[in-house]
Amino acid sequence: MTEDRRRVPRYSTHVKATVTLPRETTPLTVMVEDLCVLGCLLEYCPTLAVHQECDFCMAWEGRELRTHAVVAWRGEQGQVGLEFQNTGQANLQLLRELCADFQARPLVRLSEDRG
Repeated sequence: MTEDRRRVPRYSTHVKATVTLPRETTPLTVMVEDLCVLGCLLEYCPTLAVHQECDFCMAWEGRELRTHAVVAWRGEQGQVGLEFQNTGQANLQLLRELCADFQARPLVRLSEDRG
């Protein structure tokens, strides 16, 4: 049964962030719906494709998280799941601190299509 649960808690954020694609200079403004230490859920970002790499940046209360990410999945209504890549210890600590500022979402079963 535990293999059907998410690995880490998600936190409701509803915070603006930016995503910058390789070889692009203008970042995309996105809305982060959920955040966790492994990645985030973007509310709507139809221009991103699965396996696409990007740089993610989110500022909250004077702190700024910058990390490399990859698109892990896309939803039918344009939602995008980003998986943070090569998150160093400093960013991991910052992610923990940022998550602590937001309300935890209940753990739910993973859907079959997001594996």
